[in-house]
Formats: sequence, C-alpha cells, structure tokens
Amino acid sequence: MNKRIPIRLRLTLWYVLLMGVTFTAFSIFLIIQFENSLRIAMDSSLQITVSKTIAALDEEDLIETGKLTFDHVNQTPPVSKGFAMRILSAKGDVWDTYNAVESVSNWGEVEADYSTQSNEWRIHSQPIVDSDNNVIGWIQAAQSLKPVEQTVRDLREQLLFGVPVILLLAGLGGYFLANRALKPVDQITKTAQSINLQDLSKRIHYQGTMDEVGRLAQTFDQMLERLQESFERERRFTSDAAHELRTPLTVLKGQIEVTLSRERNSGEYEKKLRELSVQVDRMIRLSNALLFLSRSDQNQISFQPTSVNLTELLGVLVEQLRPLADEKNLRFHTQFVNDLFVNGDNDHLIRLFINLMENALKYAAVNGEVTIIAEKEARNARVEIHNSGNGIPSEHIPHLFERFYRVDAARSSQTGGNGLGLAIAQEIVRLHKGEIHVNSAPGQGVTIKVSLPE
Repeated sequence: MNKRIPIRLRLTLWYVLLMGVTFTAFSIFLIIQFENSLRIAMDSSLQITVSKTIAALDEEDLIETGKLTFDHVNQTPPVSKGFAMRILSAKGDVWDTYNAVESVSNWGEVEADYSTQSNEWRIHSQPIVDSDNNVIGWIQAAQSLKPVEQTVRDLREQLLFGVPVILLLAGLGGYFLANRALKPVDQITKTAQSINLQDLSKRIHYQGTMDEVGRLAQTFDQMLERLQESFERERRFTSDAAHELRTPLTVLKGQIEVTLSRERNSGEYEKKLRELSVQVDRMIRLSNALLFLSRSDQNQISFQPTSVNLTELLGVLVEQLRPLADEKNLRFHTQFVNDLFVNGDNDHLIRLFINLMENALKYAAVNGEVTIIAEKEARNARVEIHNSGNGIPSEHIPHLFERFYRVDAARSSQTGGNGLGLAIAQEIVRLHKGEIHVNSAPGQGVTIKVSLPE
C-alpha cells in the first residue's frame, strides 16, 4: 500500500503526523502550565487578602465582645459569588463570616497552609497573633475553583478546535512545499524518459539553490555528461575498429582476387602468400589490441602481481629490439640502476615497455638515438623513454592516449601503427596504479615517463 502513495503525499502525511504529535504535546504542556499559573495567582490573591484583613482587624473587639469581627475592617474584599471568608477563635469556634460562607461545605483542618476541598474550593488559613505573638484566632479565605476550571476548559476547547485547523493548513502548506521541492525530481524523471541512445544531449539545467535536490540534479547532469562521452567514445571506437579491420580485409580481398585472376608459378604464389601473411599479422595485432581494451573496459583483464626485477626486464627487451634499431641505424642508450623492483604482472609489463620502445624506434629520426632511463624515485620506479626526432606539436599531446588517435595518419599507416599502442600502455599503467605522461616539443623528440609503485 505504501508503494502506491506518491512520495510528496507521504512526506506531507509524515509532516502532518509530526506536527500533530508536537502540537498535542505542546497543548498538554500549555494546559498544565496555564492551570498551575492560575492556581498560583489564586493562592497569591488569597494570601494578600487574608494578610490585609488581619492587619485591619481591631483587637478592641476581642476585649469588648470576646471575639473578632469584620465590622471595623475598612478594606474588605468585594462581595463575590465565588469567595468566602470567616474568623475563628483559637479553639476553632466561628466568630464572624463574610459573604456566602454556607456555600463552602467543607473548610478542612485549621492550619497555616493552603488546601483544596472537594476539588471545588481553594482555602488559605492564617493565624491571628497578638503583640506577644500568641495565637488568638484564625482567618480562613476560600476561593471557588470553578472559574479556573472554566478558563482551562475554554482553553482546552480552543486548542481542540485550533489544532486540527493548524494541521490542515500545515498539510496544505507541506504538500505545496513538497511539490515545489520535488519539482526538480520530476524534471529528472522527464529528462531520463526522453533520453535514448540516439540523443544523450538532454540536461536538466537546474537553476535553484544547491540543496540536496539541487545537488541531485547537478549530479544527474554530470552523469549524463559522462555517459554521453562514454557512448561517443564507444561509437568512435567501434567505427575506428571497423575502419581498421576493413583496410587489411580489403587488401587481402584484392590481393586474393589478383592472384586468382590468372595462373601463376610457385614463386609468385609464395611471394603473394608472404604479402598476405603481413596483412594477417596486422589483423592479429589489431584484434589482440581490441580484445585487450574491451576486457579492460569490463575489468576482466587477468592481473597476477609479483615482484618483478625491472632492470633485468628492460635489459632483455632492449636486446630483443636492438635488431629493429640497427635497421634504422639508431643508437640505444641505457641508464639502469641495479635491481629495480616493482610489484606488477610480468606479462603486462613486457607488453607495456615493448609498445613504448617500438613507438620510440618507429618515430625516431634516422641515424638518431633512443635513450632509456630506469631509476628509483621516492617509493616508485621511474622509467623514461626518449627518442630524437621532430617531436609532437603541443595540441596533439592531450589526445595521444585516445584510442585510434594518430598525429600523422599517413606516417602511421607506413609504420603499421593502429593508434592503440599508447591507449593499451595507459590501461596497463592504470592497472598497476601508476602514472604515464608524454612530454614533447617540435625538434626535441618525445619523452614518455612511466611511474610504477614498488
């Protein structure tokens, strides 16, 4: 049942319930405090009246008549239906009365204190003493509690009538505020419903205060921005992958058709097969690269870190690639510290540095040099690979790690590059929780810096 109630109505109901409990508790507290205040005020009034009456009594009445009376009291209280007073002897005999004393059915015990009789009268008794401080009599004043009860009853009725009205107004106001507060949520819902794979450009563009809902709307826009970038990157990746695969397939198809167009001798067939093998190797490298990046995006790459001696690994790779350097008449310069260890996956590290070294060799200037430095830096191992050459213009550097990005597409096709080497290198470095950067300037070659934790 709770799931069928809209959230703004649930918020309003909870708000009204909370206010109802609060107002009820406050009303009970107010009634109790108000009644106590009235009783305190009544007690104070009785005490003042009795004290003034005692001060105005004439002791000569006691000498002449043997009792005290109200006859010589100049400032007696006004005649009131709910008030009565009487004078008693020290033994408790009634000497004189004032107002409707007979309406008080029970005066209670005569003692200097306040008392409540039959829940109808509030009575205050105070002794009358002579000059020697001897008790010669008592004065008792009684005030009806009916006015207090009536006043409290009126307040209770007003609260019983007022609280529902307040709760009704609070409910309407709460619903209005909840509806206004959740308006951005409606915008989020409508925006989400209007989004599809063909159009990810919709945004909420929230302009209100940055409260919880405002931050939600802002976060939703940021999420859409990331999703759009991700989808566009995937589209480009798919399109570029299809284009890269189409090129060798087209070459294969063309060469096969040319070969089959007429009969050839065994030497020609062998030559053509070798040419086809080159294209097949290119497709295999491209397929492996695409498979690696796809698994990386899905966090499905096998990663088994061990302690790897980076010095030995780089030395082996340099020797492995030295024939490629000799073909271009390039010089290898190495500067390695002894026993530089990192915590990483040996296979991935081999792939990382082979990619970087092959790139350095491919794009180095003829008769140039490639320098590889491996050293310890704080708690990391730092590897720098620098090649001499024309370098890379600064506007290309931020895009070098994008998939299928080429600074010079014509040159890449000549060297067999597919624009995925640096993207793979970045994924491997990220897998090892390291960092990779490229520095270059025209005419100063390219330097790639890799930092890996030990």
